[in-house]
Amino acid sequence: MANSYVDGKVRDALVAAKGSRATAQKLLMAWAAEDPQLLLGISQPFLKAIAAAAIERGVRPSAPSRPAPSAPGRSRGSADSALSKEALADVLSRLGRDPGDDDAPPTRGRAGSPAPVKSATMVVPAGKGGQGGVTHEKAMMTLAKAFVAKKMR
Repeated sequence: MANSYVDGKVRDALVAAKGSRATAQKLLMAWAAEDPQLLLGISQPFLKAIAAAAIERGVRPSAPSRPAPSAPGRSRGSADSALSKEALADVLSRLGRDPGDDDAPPTRGRAGSPAPVKSATMVVPAGKGGQGGVTHEKAMMTLAKAFVAKKMR
């Protein structure tokens, strides 16, 4: 068997580590750094993948170093994709309004605060888009009653 040398070294590392796999792994890596035959025997099955990864790194254009995030929890999006304060205020002021609501007060920009938020969800009238009909309402009531009944048990 061609791997008998590697197998013997693995057994020696396990014996020296008293059965600890993590310690045996560290010991085997240290031995492989000093023993080219052991290193080749360990890495031989993975040589094709190692070579492919090296080729990919060589072909891929060098990526610029990533800047450190400005604050923890913030997204890593570029500054170009961020909303301006005015645009953010405009979006927040439109929350909860109907899409066709043109008589809504205009946004005030930096001078004032955005309009108060009515609701985080949109209310769709029963006649529009075929949603919210009698059948839908009955189905929702049935679901609600089922959840209430389940809580009562």
